Amino acid sequence: MEATSNTDNVQQQETKWFVLRVVSGKERKVKEYLDKEISRGGWTEVVKQVFLPVEKVYKVANGKKVMRERNYYPGYVMIEVTEGKLNDDLRDTIKNTNSVIHFLGKENPIALRKAEVNKMLGKMDEMAEAGGISMSEPF
Repeated sequence: MEATSNTDNVQQQETKWFVLRVVSGKERKVKEYLDKEISRGGWTEVVKQVFLPVEKVYKVANGKKVMRERNYYPGYVMIEVTEGKLNDDLRDTIKNTNSVIHFLGKENPIALRKAEVNKMLGKMDEMAEAGGISMSEPF
């Protein structure tokens, strides 16, 4: 009975979303680097996810319709961190990752507001439900 009451008392910890400014065109590489650094540094409980919003786009190349993924926010990578756990060590590790320029807010990272997070995640959910295709490029 004691174990049941303990699991009932454990609540999901609140998280904050932070935005990283990265070198444009290197977003996927930054995500890979960060995923490796987080698992190697033992921060998997603190950093919930590294998120790179992408959309699928059709493009006509050589007379053929080609589908490719395009970054929805070029030059930016989002990172979800347990609230209050973004310490100096973790922040320095993230900032010193190849192709990361800085956090939004530079020395004092600014978390996204809940409305901004909901809008971003909602947009990605809408695109996933629609097959992930939001537009086509003419050339």
